[in-house]
Amino acid sequence: MLKKLYGIIATMNRATSPIIVLTLIMMVVIMATAAHAQQAPQYLTCTEIVPGVPGSTQSHVIIWLELNNVTTSNGLLYLLDQMYYNPLSPYYHKFITPQEFAEWYSPPSSVVNYITSLASSYGLTVNYTFPMLIEATGTASAVDNFLAALQTAPSTIQQWILSGECIPLGYFTANSKAHSYKPNIVKAPLPQGMTIQYVLQHAVKINGKPAFTVLGQPSQALSSPVEIWFPEGLEFIYDELPLFSSGYTGQGLTIAIVDAFGDINFTAANQYVYQNIACQDLATFDSMFGLPPASCQVIYPTGTPVLTPYNLGTAEGWSYETALDVEYAHTMAPGANILLVISPTAGDDLFVDVEYVVNNSLANFISLSWGAYEDAFYYPPPSYNLLYGYDEIFMQAAAEGIGVFAASGDSGAFDTGWLSYNMPMEPSTLYPASDPWVTGVGGTTLYAVFTPQNYVIRNEFAWDWNSFYQWGSGGGYSFTFPETPGQILIRIAYERTYVYEPDLGVGFYTTGMRGVPDIAADANPFTGVLIVLNGMLVGLIGGTSLATPLSAGMTTTIQSYLGTSFTIGDLAPNLYLLYYYYPSQFYASSTTYPTSEFLTGIPGTMFMNLGGQNGLYWVITGQWNPVDGLGQINVYGLAQLLDGIR
Repeated sequence: MLKKLYGIIATMNRATSPIIVLTLIMMVVIMATAAHAQQAPQYLTCTEIVPGVPGSTQSHVIIWLELNNVTTSNGLLYLLDQMYYNPLSPYYHKFITPQEFAEWYSPPSSVVNYITSLASSYGLTVNYTFPMLIEATGTASAVDNFLAALQTAPSTIQQWILSGECIPLGYFTANSKAHSYKPNIVKAPLPQGMTIQYVLQHAVKINGKPAFTVLGQPSQALSSPVEIWFPEGLEFIYDELPLFSSGYTGQGLTIAIVDAFGDINFTAANQYVYQNIACQDLATFDSMFGLPPASCQVIYPTGTPVLTPYNLGTAEGWSYETALDVEYAHTMAPGANILLVISPTAGDDLFVDVEYVVNNSLANFISLSWGAYEDAFYYPPPSYNLLYGYDEIFMQAAAEGIGVFAASGDSGAFDTGWLSYNMPMEPSTLYPASDPWVTGVGGTTLYAVFTPQNYVIRNEFAWDWNSFYQWGSGGGYSFTFPETPGQILIRIAYERTYVYEPDLGVGFYTTGMRGVPDIAADANPFTGVLIVLNGMLVGLIGGTSLATPLSAGMTTTIQSYLGTSFTIGDLAPNLYLLYYYYPSQFYASSTTYPTSEFLTGIPGTMFMNLGGQNGLYWVITGQWNPVDGLGQINVYGLAQLLDGIR
């Protein structure tokens, strides 16, 4: 049946009634999602996660539940499709509250009561009961006893459970078999003989502020020059200054950044004392680059991190990520509030923290610069049910009009994690960028040239796969999730219809699966940025961890321009509709502009990617592709087109 529907859609063109096309697309997505329902529960105990973990270790346990009324004819997926893909629907961009979501889509209360009562009977403290998950805290031995008892629950309870998992606090990253989420940040040294002071002194300036600095060749492995971007230059080159000059800087809106551990004080951390200094580093960053002071708040929904010998190195690595996220989200939306949400582990507490933000309506946009490879969820013991649990969080975010951005990864089209086990790397997308209700963000290489004739040559290519560094823009096709309705509508390209997965020992047919990413922004560390970390300027920094907060910040600035009459929500569906209905206005038409146009505004929703590859797939200029998606946001142009159709 699915193949027949795909075939019908494939024969249609823009002359076909959009309502007929959208109705068929909704049927495809709902049927594909329903095919994954009723999976047997998957459990991961504390001793399976960290073999030999002491029974007294404080641990979290998360029970992932299946939402109710998702695939029915008027269920959650139908509502989301009406909200985002049917401009004639009374529900179009009319979003619901967390209370309405819980009332309409939560599992039966009898299921929640059974699980929470069972947890309490084993001495666990229930922290949260959200529509799709229950989290509790206790010792590792108590958690494992609870999980064993839950597996004997009646079938009327089991049928609502997707997965149950333990997260031992402080031990989680040591020999853990669970999925640990890694920052998509890449660090590279300055060219030999160069210093931070030299970089600052030789910057091209815009409005009296440093914009970018062009340096020499980084190595024989990369033939293009190094071009370091500063906040003023990024705001300029992504066409934000026309909105800024009118007072639209993200004011009144909030960007939530969810990270593990935070930006820690390294000196204190070496004594295993936890101190998060992200907001202090942001204030120093603002002072150095002339940005307005930020409203910066930090919260710890799942607990304050505990530093141990097992996780100290991981925590220090996340400090780079956190500083980058906070500083460059603020760069692109300097008037927005920054809410830094810190998880005590690099595991699924991160998703609980995302749900805390969503369920309490704490942000307009969420930036996630981390992920795990999808293929790993299918390697024995399988844990792919977790992906369906996470997906429910992002469905709730979309239904409430909260836009989520996630990094597509830094290792091209591949899961390179297998190499550390002496196994071959294999194709895989990164989750949560591969989620259908998240805007996946890929990476570019960004150059600008200011000519003597007062023109700007703007060149943005893919962040190419580089076998020497083993990096490049993440992208490809999901193992788990079907095409989004927007991707079906514009008929995304399937550059390879079949790929082989040597570690899983299976072949994978890509046709009809969700394509990643949706958009892209600067990520190549050799066209990267500097950050303030522990009070000091550090660089070069890049990765899709840069592209993601850049994109979240740009969208927040656009939302401040649009005001309250049109809520963007998840950005990607908006872009696919604009591409379908307004093809002639979608891309900026040139790469060369008078300098003045970056101050008055350049037409076109997106800047076009000019070429490149990620090791397995390649850029198709002017079309969606599994390297850089639809291209790069043009802030002024996208704001104008959304304003015209709201």
